[in-house]
Amino acid sequence: MLALALPPIGGCSRGGYTGRGSDASVRDAQGGPEDAWLPDLVAASSDGAVDLRSQADLAAPPDLGARPDFAAPVDMTAGSITGGPCISGGSGATAFRVRWTDGGGRATVNYEVHGLPDKSRWKVGVYGYGIGFTPQFVDPFLGSGGLQLDGSDFIDVELSTVGVSRIMSVTLAVFGRSYSTGSSGSFNWMTFTGSGSTATNYVSNVAPYRWYPADATAEVAPDDGRILLRIKAGGSSGALVVNRLELCIDAS
Repeated sequence: MLALALPPIGGCSRGGYTGRGSDASVRDAQGGPEDAWLPDLVAASSDGAVDLRSQADLAAPPDLGARPDFAAPVDMTAGSITGGPCISGGSGATAFRVRWTDGGGRATVNYEVHGLPDKSRWKVGVYGYGIGFTPQFVDPFLGSGGLQLDGSDFIDVELSTVGVSRIMSVTLAVFGRSYSTGSSGSFNWMTFTGSGSTATNYVSNVAPYRWYPADATAEVAPDDGRILLRIKAGGSSGALVVNRLELCIDAS
């Protein structure tokens, strides 16, 4: 299944877990996450969009920035998720939660919660398809504002479920709205074990912002140390404002 990775195609916004509540020191890098060696069977259209039907669309250009923090040891004795209740209403506990803030018009990722036992793999980045891409912070008047997620970019989350032996349910939730004056939107996701999506027009375009949870149980496996979760905007609007992103896991 191995194939050559695509060459670098854009800049990114990224960060790594440091053990603190947030990390606003996000830098650009001409490329994507470290999983560029993985197969990428993307079928690109003329407008640069990626065929979401192929769950192998998880490769991205190599990350030339700093690697994640490997100093934190894996807590193999806990076997539980310690992130506390999910504010999105999902069952189980918070595996991770991040939010985007305004860095002078640039959407900057802030790490709020990481509750998985293995913290050696933990990074959230926004990557674009165009050269010189910069994640945009938009919609600061109708709500809290957030990342503009549309056909020009996607969110990648690198994480590990090592130490979690059994997963009963996984909820992926977005807090925000459809970034359109005329239509609602949706979002979809994929990992190496599968892909999923919400219903079309699931995310309202009307303020105030709300949580929009989705069942991603089939796409997150237990005891997997190399999970790459990719999230994109879907129809009808094809554009979202994402203020927060949360993953809830009911596990043992």
